[in-house]
Amino acid sequence: MSNDTIQRNTRWVQALDRILQVINLDEDHPVRILTIEDGREVVVVQPNAFTVSRIYASGRPDGARPHGMDSYYDYIRGKLEVHAKDNGSLDGFELTEEEWDTLFEESFHRYTRYLLFAGIKRWEDVRRDTDINLTVTNMAREYAPSEIAWRSYQYKGYMLMMNTIAKAELCLQEDDPDAALQHVDKGIQNIGEFCGECLREEHGEAENITRERYLSNLIEFRSDLQALGTEGNNNEDEIDDEQEDTDLLEELERLLNEVDTPETDRE
Repeated sequence: MSNDTIQRNTRWVQALDRILQVINLDEDHPVRILTIEDGREVVVVQPNAFTVSRIYASGRPDGARPHGMDSYYDYIRGKLEVHAKDNGSLDGFELTEEEWDTLFEESFHRYTRYLLFAGIKRWEDVRRDTDINLTVTNMAREYAPSEIAWRSYQYKGYMLMMNTIAKAELCLQEDDPDAALQHVDKGIQNIGEFCGECLREEHGEAENITRERYLSNLIEFRSDLQALGTEGNNNEDEIDDEQEDTDLLEELERLLNEVDTPETDRE
Protein backbone atom coordinates (compact mmCIF):
# COMPACT_ATOMS: atom_id res chain seq x y z
CA MET A 1 0.00 0.00 0.00
CA SER A 2 1.44 3.35 -1.02
CA ASN A 3 2.17 6.15 1.43
CA ASP A 4 -0.42 8.38 -0.31
CA THR A 5 -3.11 5.77 0.25
CA ILE A 6 -2.20 5.43 3.93
CA GLN A 7 -2.31 9.19 4.37
CA ARG A 8 -5.71 9.38 2.66
CA ASN A 9 -7.07 6.57 4.83
CA THR A 10 -5.78 8.31 7.92
CA ARG A 11 -7.54 11.56 6.99
CA TRP A 12 -10.80 9.66 6.42
CA VAL A 13 -10.65 7.92 9.79
CA GLN A 14 -9.70 11.12 11.60
CA ALA A 15 -12.59 12.95 9.91
CA LEU A 16 -15.01 10.21 10.96
CA ASP A 17 -13.69 10.30 14.53
CA ARG A 18 -14.21 14.08 14.68
CA ILE A 19 -17.75 13.81 13.30
CA LEU A 20 -18.68 11.15 15.87
CA GLN A 21 -17.26 13.30 18.66
CA VAL A 22 -19.32 16.29 17.53
CA ILE A 23 -22.53 14.28 17.17
CA ASN A 24 -21.85 12.86 20.63
CA LEU A 25 -23.94 9.70 20.52
CA ASP A 26 -23.80 7.23 23.38
CA GLU A 27 -25.77 4.42 24.98
CA ASP A 28 -28.14 6.84 26.72
CA HIS A 29 -28.60 9.04 23.62
CA PRO A 30 -28.27 6.77 20.56
CA VAL A 31 -30.31 9.01 18.21
CA ARG A 32 -29.76 12.56 16.97
CA ILE A 33 -31.99 14.42 14.50
CA LEU A 34 -30.21 17.02 12.37
CA THR A 35 -31.75 19.59 10.01
CA ILE A 36 -29.72 20.28 6.86
CA GLU A 37 -29.66 23.25 4.47
CA ASP A 38 -32.42 22.02 2.16
CA GLY A 39 -34.78 21.71 5.13
CA ARG A 40 -34.73 17.93 5.35
CA GLU A 41 -34.21 16.15 8.64
CA VAL A 42 -31.56 13.44 8.93
CA VAL A 43 -31.64 10.91 11.74
CA VAL A 44 -28.24 9.71 12.93
CA VAL A 45 -28.46 6.54 15.01
CA GLN A 46 -25.79 4.53 16.80
CA PRO A 47 -27.41 1.33 18.12
CA ASN A 48 -24.05 0.02 19.37
CA ALA A 49 -20.49 1.22 19.78
CA PHE A 50 -19.44 0.21 16.26
CA THR A 51 -22.44 0.97 14.02
CA VAL A 52 -23.52 4.44 12.93
CA SER A 53 -26.18 5.05 10.29
CA ARG A 54 -27.95 8.06 8.88
CA ILE A 55 -31.54 7.91 7.68
CA TYR A 56 -33.34 10.73 5.89
CA ALA A 57 -36.63 11.46 7.65
CA SER A 58 -38.61 12.04 4.44
CA GLY A 59 -38.40 10.87 0.83
CA ARG A 60 -36.11 7.90 0.39
CA PRO A 61 -34.42 6.84 3.62
CA ASP A 62 -31.03 6.90 1.88
CA GLY A 63 -31.58 10.46 0.60
CA ALA A 64 -31.30 9.47 -3.06
CA ARG A 65 -33.61 10.94 -5.71
CA PRO A 66 -34.25 8.27 -8.35
CA HIS A 67 -35.23 9.79 -11.70
CA GLY A 68 -35.24 13.19 -10.00
CA MET A 69 -38.12 12.17 -7.70
CA ASP A 70 -38.30 12.07 -3.91
CA SER A 71 -38.53 8.27 -4.03
CA TYR A 72 -38.86 5.38 -6.43
CA TYR A 73 -42.43 5.05 -5.21
CA ASP A 74 -43.14 8.60 -6.45
CA TYR A 75 -41.55 7.73 -9.79
CA ILE A 76 -43.76 4.64 -10.20
CA ARG A 77 -46.83 6.58 -9.09
CA GLY A 78 -46.03 9.04 -11.88
CA LYS A 79 -45.92 6.15 -14.35
CA LEU A 80 -49.34 5.06 -13.11
CA GLU A 81 -50.76 8.52 -13.69
CA VAL A 82 -49.30 8.72 -17.20
CA HIS A 83 -50.70 5.29 -18.06
CA ALA A 84 -54.16 6.27 -16.82
CA LYS A 85 -54.05 9.53 -18.78
CA ASP A 86 -52.87 7.89 -22.00
CA ASN A 87 -55.23 4.89 -21.82
CA GLY A 88 -58.24 6.22 -19.98
CA SER A 89 -57.81 3.62 -17.22
CA LEU A 90 -55.17 1.59 -15.40
CA ASP A 91 -56.02 -1.58 -17.33
CA GLY A 92 -52.88 -3.18 -18.69
CA PHE A 93 -50.49 -1.35 -16.38
CA GLU A 94 -47.44 -3.45 -15.58
CA LEU A 95 -43.89 -3.22 -14.32
CA THR A 96 -40.88 -5.44 -14.91
CA GLU A 97 -39.75 -7.79 -12.17
CA GLU A 98 -36.69 -5.57 -11.67
CA GLU A 99 -38.93 -2.55 -11.12
CA TRP A 100 -40.99 -4.43 -8.54
CA ASP A 101 -37.82 -5.56 -6.78
CA THR A 102 -36.58 -1.96 -6.63
CA LEU A 103 -39.92 -0.82 -5.24
CA PHE A 104 -39.93 -3.59 -2.62
CA GLU A 105 -36.33 -2.86 -1.60
CA GLU A 106 -37.23 0.78 -1.03
CA SER A 107 -40.23 -0.36 1.04
CA PHE A 108 -37.90 -2.45 3.20
CA HIS A 109 -35.74 0.61 3.84
CA ARG A 110 -38.89 2.57 4.67
CA TYR A 111 -39.81 -0.23 7.10
CA THR A 112 -36.43 0.18 8.82
CA ARG A 113 -37.14 3.90 9.12
CA TYR A 114 -40.62 3.56 10.58
CA LEU A 115 -39.31 1.02 13.07
CA LEU A 116 -36.86 3.68 14.23
CA PHE A 117 -39.56 6.36 14.32
CA ALA A 118 -41.84 4.12 16.39
CA GLY A 119 -39.02 3.80 18.91
CA ILE A 120 -38.73 7.60 19.28
CA LYS A 121 -42.51 8.18 19.16
CA ARG A 122 -42.64 10.07 15.84
CA TRP A 123 -46.01 8.59 15.05
CA GLU A 124 -46.92 10.89 12.17
CA ASP A 125 -43.84 9.64 10.31
CA VAL A 126 -44.78 6.03 11.12
CA ARG A 127 -48.28 6.65 9.76
CA ARG A 128 -46.90 8.20 6.55
CA ASP A 129 -44.40 5.40 5.89
CA THR A 130 -46.85 2.61 6.64
CA ASP A 131 -49.44 4.29 4.42
CA ILE A 132 -46.94 4.28 1.56
CA ASN A 133 -45.86 0.68 2.12
CA LEU A 134 -49.50 -0.43 2.23
CA THR A 135 -50.09 1.41 -1.06
CA VAL A 136 -47.07 -0.34 -2.60
CA THR A 137 -48.16 -3.81 -1.49
CA ASN A 138 -51.75 -3.22 -2.65
CA MET A 139 -50.39 -1.93 -5.96
CA ALA A 140 -48.39 -5.14 -6.34
CA ARG A 141 -51.47 -7.18 -5.51
CA GLU A 142 -53.35 -5.36 -8.27
CA TYR A 143 -50.77 -5.20 -11.07
CA ALA A 144 -47.96 -7.70 -10.43
CA PRO A 145 -47.96 -11.46 -11.10
CA SER A 146 -49.11 -13.26 -7.97
CA GLU A 147 -45.72 -14.80 -7.16
CA ILE A 148 -44.08 -11.36 -7.29
CA ALA A 149 -46.86 -9.62 -5.36
CA TRP A 150 -46.67 -12.16 -2.54
CA ARG A 151 -43.06 -11.17 -1.80
CA SER A 152 -44.50 -8.01 -0.27
CA TYR A 153 -48.16 -8.83 0.32
CA GLN A 154 -47.44 -11.58 2.84
CA TYR A 155 -46.34 -8.85 5.30
CA LYS A 156 -49.50 -6.77 4.97
CA GLY A 157 -50.69 -7.84 8.42
CA TYR A 158 -47.62 -6.30 10.04
CA MET A 159 -48.01 -3.09 8.03
CA LEU A 160 -51.66 -2.85 9.08
CA MET A 161 -50.73 -3.34 12.73
CA MET A 162 -48.08 -0.60 12.71
CA ASN A 163 -50.32 1.76 10.73
CA THR A 164 -53.13 1.23 13.22
CA ILE A 165 -50.87 1.78 16.23
CA ALA A 166 -49.52 4.99 14.70
CA LYS A 167 -53.02 6.37 14.10
CA ALA A 168 -54.12 5.41 17.61
CA GLU A 169 -51.03 6.97 19.21
CA LEU A 170 -51.65 10.21 17.31
CA CYS A 171 -55.18 10.28 18.74
CA LEU A 172 -53.81 9.68 22.24
CA GLN A 173 -51.45 12.63 21.76
CA GLU A 174 -54.58 14.70 21.13
CA ASP A 175 -56.15 13.24 24.30
CA ASP A 176 -58.81 11.43 22.28
CA PRO A 177 -58.85 7.78 23.46
CA ASP A 178 -62.26 7.16 21.87
CA ALA A 179 -60.91 7.96 18.39
CA ALA A 180 -57.85 5.82 19.15
CA LEU A 181 -60.14 2.92 20.01
CA GLN A 182 -62.03 3.37 16.73
CA HIS A 183 -58.77 3.14 14.77
CA VAL A 184 -57.80 -0.03 16.64
CA ASP A 185 -61.20 -1.60 15.97
CA LYS A 186 -60.83 -0.79 12.27
CA GLY A 187 -57.31 -2.21 12.27
CA ILE A 188 -58.48 -5.44 13.89
CA GLN A 189 -61.15 -5.72 11.21
CA ASN A 190 -58.64 -5.09 8.40
CA ILE A 191 -56.19 -7.67 9.73
CA GLY A 192 -59.03 -10.16 10.12
CA GLU A 193 -59.95 -9.63 6.48
CA PHE A 194 -56.32 -10.17 5.48
CA CYS A 195 -56.25 -13.42 7.45
CA GLY A 196 -59.34 -14.49 5.52
CA GLU A 197 -57.56 -13.76 2.23
CA CYS A 198 -54.60 -15.86 3.33
CA LEU A 199 -56.83 -18.82 4.22
CA ARG A 200 -58.80 -18.64 0.97
CA GLU A 201 -55.56 -18.63 -1.03
CA GLU A 202 -53.96 -21.38 1.08
CA HIS A 203 -51.28 -19.24 2.70
CA GLY A 204 -51.72 -20.88 6.07
CA GLU A 205 -48.33 -19.93 7.49
CA ALA A 206 -48.83 -16.23 6.78
CA GLU A 207 -52.32 -16.38 8.30
CA ASN A 208 -51.02 -18.08 11.42
CA ILE A 209 -48.21 -15.56 11.93
CA THR A 210 -50.54 -12.63 11.32
CA ARG A 211 -53.22 -13.92 13.68
CA GLU A 212 -50.90 -15.00 16.50
CA ARG A 213 -48.62 -11.95 16.40
CA TYR A 214 -50.12 -8.88 14.79
CA LEU A 215 -53.81 -9.45 15.43
CA SER A 216 -53.07 -10.51 19.01
CA ASN A 217 -50.95 -7.39 19.53
CA LEU A 218 -53.79 -5.14 18.44
CA ILE A 219 -56.30 -6.96 20.64
CA GLU A 220 -53.94 -6.51 23.60
CA PHE A 221 -53.45 -2.85 22.65
CA ARG A 222 -57.21 -2.44 22.60
CA SER A 223 -57.44 -3.85 26.13
CA ASP A 224 -54.78 -1.36 27.26
CA LEU A 225 -56.77 1.49 25.73
CA GLN A 226 -59.94 0.40 27.53
CA ALA A 227 -58.04 0.26 30.81
CA LEU A 228 -56.47 3.69 30.24
CA GLY A 229 -56.90 6.10 33.13
CA THR A 230 -56.20 4.06 36.26
CA GLU A 231 -52.98 4.74 38.12
CA GLY A 232 -51.95 1.10 38.17
CA ASN A 233 -52.34 0.71 34.44
CA ASN A 234 -50.45 3.94 33.81
CA ASN A 235 -47.49 2.56 35.76
CA GLU A 236 -47.63 -0.68 33.78
CA ASP A 237 -47.81 1.29 30.53
CA GLU A 238 -44.58 3.11 31.44
CA ILE A 239 -42.84 -0.21 32.04
CA ASP A 240 -44.22 -1.64 28.79
CA ASP A 241 -43.08 1.47 26.87
CA GLU A 242 -39.53 1.07 28.21
CA GLN A 243 -39.45 -2.58 27.16
CA GLU A 244 -40.90 -1.71 23.74
CA ASP A 245 -38.20 0.94 23.22
CA THR A 246 -35.50 -1.61 24.07
CA ASP A 247 -36.97 -4.22 21.73
CA LEU A 248 -37.26 -1.73 18.86
CA LEU A 249 -33.67 -0.56 19.27
CA GLU A 250 -32.41 -4.15 19.29
CA GLU A 251 -34.40 -4.90 16.13
CA LEU A 252 -33.07 -1.74 14.48
CA GLU A 253 -29.50 -2.72 15.36
CA ARG A 254 -30.04 -6.10 13.71
CA LEU A 255 -31.42 -4.49 10.57
CA LEU A 256 -28.65 -1.92 10.28
CA ASN A 257 -26.01 -4.64 10.63
CA GLU A 258 -27.45 -6.73 7.81
CA VAL A 259 -25.96 -6.39 4.35
CA ASP A 260 -27.82 -6.87 1.06
CA THR A 261 -31.00 -8.05 2.78
CA PRO A 262 -33.98 -7.89 0.39
CA GLU A 263 -37.26 -6.45 1.64
CA THR A 264 -38.90 -9.75 0.89
CA ASP A 265 -37.09 -11.43 3.78
CA ARG A 266 -38.54 -9.04 6.35
CA GLU A 267 -41.51 -6.85 7.19
